[in-house]
Amino acid sequence: MSTGLLSKRNRQSNGSAETSHFAPPDTPCKRPAQPQFSATSPSFKSSISNFGESSGDVEEIFDLGGPNAEYEMPPTPTKTFGSAHADPLQSLSVPQAWNIPSTIPVDPQFPTVSPTAGSLLDLKTPTTPAKPTIGYFDPSLTPSNSFDTFLLNKFQDVSSIGSGEFSSVYLVTERENPHNKYAVKRTKTPLPGQKSLVRRLEEVAILKDLSSRTEDNDREYIINFVDSWEFQGHLYIMTEYCENGNLDVFLAEYGSLSKLDEWRVWKILVEIAFGLRFIHDAGYIHLDLKPANVFITFEGSLKIGDFGMATKLPVTKGIEREGDREYIAPEVLALHEYSKPADIFSFGLVMLEIAANIVLPDNGAPWHKLRSGDLSDAGRLSSSSGDLKNMNKADGTKVPPWAPDFILDEAGGLDKLVKWMLKPTPSDRPTIHDILQTQEARTVESRRRSGAIIFEGEYGPEPNSALQKAGKDMSMLDQDEDWRMEL
Repeated sequence: MSTGLLSKRNRQSNGSAETSHFAPPDTPCKRPAQPQFSATSPSFKSSISNFGESSGDVEEIFDLGGPNAEYEMPPTPTKTFGSAHADPLQSLSVPQAWNIPSTIPVDPQFPTVSPTAGSLLDLKTPTTPAKPTIGYFDPSLTPSNSFDTFLLNKFQDVSSIGSGEFSSVYLVTERENPHNKYAVKRTKTPLPGQKSLVRRLEEVAILKDLSSRTEDNDREYIINFVDSWEFQGHLYIMTEYCENGNLDVFLAEYGSLSKLDEWRVWKILVEIAFGLRFIHDAGYIHLDLKPANVFITFEGSLKIGDFGMATKLPVTKGIEREGDREYIAPEVLALHEYSKPADIFSFGLVMLEIAANIVLPDNGAPWHKLRSGDLSDAGRLSSSSGDLKNMNKADGTKVPPWAPDFILDEAGGLDKLVKWMLKPTPSDRPTIHDILQTQEARTVESRRRSGAIIFEGEYGPEPNSALQKAGKDMSMLDQDEDWRMEL
């Protein structure tokens, strides 16, 4: 029976040779892509105006111009696909393997699968409210100027790793220390005036403020700001670089094979929740939470990034911020109401997508049903004792006595929490603190030993195990293992 929502396992390739490459979304943290270019031209001698030093404190930036200073910016596209006529620098090869260290146990779902280039492009990408980018020509990315001359002079190596509607993203390596790599996002066109400058500087100010709050442990779940500057009217934002790309690509790769085990779904929920708690407690809202804006570190942990839609609370009257339509809260579209519950709703849709292994609709009846609180099309999200018993009977294993109750019972804790997060009325949704105080989230956080996307068994690691006491989980990791052998 059709559910009205497309499973990621059912997405077929169109067989086109051109779809063996893709351009990552417009975000400041992506995996490297070839080719790499070494900067050999003379050192750059012009001065750079650093926004972080010249813009004053955060409050001054937000107070510039009030509502009249708002500059309308279309949402960041989720993905940008190249065409047969696109510049080859815009069409980057699909990653052949993830740099995720191996761990014990090995996921029994994929013991022998090896990476194949182009497997990601077997999946059709949902449309977004941004300008269509299929075959989109941007003169700023012609072969003569695809690489930024300034970056080539400032850094040792520069690689193009992403191109969105408004920005290009580069992986750069320090000249003084080649081990230090960063992501640099540059606006494609010069900022047209003060309104645009104020709008763009808001992202810089938020990143700088969040990165300065070193006393909060939750900061590790946010992309770290490094520097920002302006040159010839372009704004540059440099952040830390995450070796394993973003959660959207991971989910597409894994989802084409199978659903994630529930333990990992809860780990992903917990790590994103830590990052969102940090953002909310600091007095901001993200307003563009989606898998493409969640990045994966070398260790497999998650970090929230891309604050291009974020804003400070209380929200200035008259602003307009709309992220991707697939993840947007109903009150944002209908009432331009921006608040913490809007982030919770987007978070709920992210978790629905992950747990159900579905493609979220961007319009039509299924889209409206999700925003009316009807999740019936998605099916059951939680594991059930019947499912696990059948699996154990087939492979001869037994459910360990320490297996978490919420994975074994029929209560459906994950279903209940996601449904709560997707309440149509904002005041009916949980806060981020409510989510982290659930018994399931507390159990996962106390027992997990590895990053969110690392497989730790169907039930997670054994509580108080020798591995836990010794803290040796990372020492057992083999960095050269293929990611499909370990997830």
